[in-house]
Amino acid sequence: MSRIVVFSRVYSLAWVKQVTSLDFKHVDFAFVSYDSLVELKDLFIEKIQQVDGIIFSGQIPYFYIQNHFPDIQVPMLHFDISAEDFYRVLSEELYRNKEFQMQRCSMDFIYEENDYLGLKEWVRPEEFPQLFTNTIQIYDSDDIYDEILDYHLKVWNTGKIDVCMTRLTNLPQLLEPYGIKPIVIHPSQKSMKEKIESLLKIIKLNKLIENQVVIGHLELNKNSDNVVDLDYRQMSLHKAILDFGRINKIKFIIHRNALYFEIITSYSDFKEITNDMTKCNLALYLTNELRFPVQIGWGIGHSIQDAQLSAQKAAANNKSPVTEAYVFTKEGQLVGPLGQLAQLEISTQTDPTLDELSSKLHTSSLQLQKVKAIMDKLQTNLLSAEDLSSHLGITDRAASRILKKLEEQGAATASLKQQKKLRGRPKKVYTIHFDDLI
Repeated sequence: MSRIVVFSRVYSLAWVKQVTSLDFKHVDFAFVSYDSLVELKDLFIEKIQQVDGIIFSGQIPYFYIQNHFPDIQVPMLHFDISAEDFYRVLSEELYRNKEFQMQRCSMDFIYEENDYLGLKEWVRPEEFPQLFTNTIQIYDSDDIYDEILDYHLKVWNTGKIDVCMTRLTNLPQLLEPYGIKPIVIHPSQKSMKEKIESLLKIIKLNKLIENQVVIGHLELNKNSDNVVDLDYRQMSLHKAILDFGRINKIKFIIHRNALYFEIITSYSDFKEITNDMTKCNLALYLTNELRFPVQIGWGIGHSIQDAQLSAQKAAANNKSPVTEAYVFTKEGQLVGPLGQLAQLEISTQTDPTLDELSSKLHTSSLQLQKVKAIMDKLQTNLLSAEDLSSHLGITDRAASRILKKLEEQGAATASLKQQKKLRGRPKKVYTIHFDDLI
């Protein structure tokens, strides 16, 4: 079952909901309406984690969200009128209105990016319709709906048009006081079905990619001075791998060999472990937990054999005397080492104050010690999930759970911090209050 959320202005819901009558048996549609693009931005943030794909009622909300959330990886498309839809409506108008002149018609849905729906191929420049814009780039505006309304009014009041064609469903009631009756064009059910089918193909492809096999090859140094304590190192490494999986709620299949371990996981978990192949949380975790280095190689493949071979190649290229990770992709590309490890110094001395705080918060003293060490290193009590993950070698999701628990116990207060580029979702940060509880 694929979960698709459909974002639509309130006025467009009637025609948008026609998708439920189309033959999509394994799709769960959820309809979310909004009144303004600012409201859409908030609703988008709320719904993005719950769906496999997103479709917008038109090009305006689609382009607006794409510009404000350029890094979102959830598949997104928008309903649009096809050339067939447009020429059907145009033919009806030509049949009904014998005095229709193309150059005296305003349109807000034709631009360079949709090839002007073929008009430039047969309409002479002097007979071309009055266009709101020649490019979709102008739609990146909080006030775009008002701007479109003002445009149609302007060309009407200056006597340039007799007919108005629009994609905006609520435009008729806004133009009615001025005696203007616009022609509203909706995508046909055929166009809507084709768009949903395209979105489902993208979702299916993404799921195939997410289910690729990934193998991690974790190799101990073969130096002669390892031999005596090899058993100890193997047990320590095995325990650390299990602890990493437990902390991050990631299930590994672990194979143990004399000098190395293999862990089998999915591509989606691999992306989380390596932050999309930029920083290996497992390497950082092992650096903090073990007193000896481990060479990590990740291999991606469509079969276990392919992934195994790639992981071994990645590990073989890892010549570092410290714990680092490399990736060998299915395209044969070697990536690494992944990121700079932010090592953390944690005191091994017992801290009675933290022990007392541990009892109050029902949180392990070691975990509190790690959080305190991060604050000392960064010289701030304002921490984000990214701060914890980059220092503790855990995923952002696991780090968020730690901070959330501290908040629930009254040891932290959450707030939102806007990103420096002023785009994307504001980052949640936590003010840690250990001193207030001691």
